[in-house]
Amino acid sequence: PTSHAHDLLLLALPRAQDCLIIYLLISIITTMNADECMETIRLISRGGDAFELPYAAARLAQVVRDANDENDDGEIDSPEDVEILKVESPCLEKVVDFLKYYQTEQLTEIKTPLEDNTFEGNVKQEWYQNFVKGIDQPMLFDLVTAANFMAIQPLLDLTCLKVSCQLMGKSADEIRTILNIPRLTPEEEATARREHRWIFDD
Repeated sequence: PTSHAHDLLLLALPRAQDCLIIYLLISIITTMNADECMETIRLISRGGDAFELPYAAARLAQVVRDANDENDDGEIDSPEDVEILKVESPCLEKVVDFLKYYQTEQLTEIKTPLEDNTFEGNVKQEWYQNFVKGIDQPMLFDLVTAANFMAIQPLLDLTCLKVSCQLMGKSADEIRTILNIPRLTPEEEATARREHRWIFDD
């Protein structure tokens, strides 16, 4: 190369070395952060089955954060397994599926008052529609209970909305059947009418 070009190359060489050092430092930091994100935890059901998932996904549940003593920055030394003794294995498996997916695509906030009388009209994201689509009534109620116990607000919002939409337009007898509420005896109904008269007033 010409003398001028040679001088330019000599000037650029230290900068190239600096860039290489910076690139290597960034790679190391990125790898460290990725390792932190990949820390896993096991949630253990009442039946003793363990379900593994990234801690970053599991921490959506308040019960997980409480059990692992996070600091003010949301950091922990090493995640510990958490026993979810009030939740059976099939239900906990569904909960874990929800937590894993929520980390990749958060559920859009369900606004109140509701924008529509249908579930699909309020929840536009297909995955979340399918999550509760086709599951039987006992499982749906188990998910409501699990979300409440584990303090997973997005899951609680989703499942409660599904139940609410199922009850819309139903008669009292139909609601009683769906919620498995036993029929009141004449004595119990008389007591209810006396103690909660405002409910029965026309």
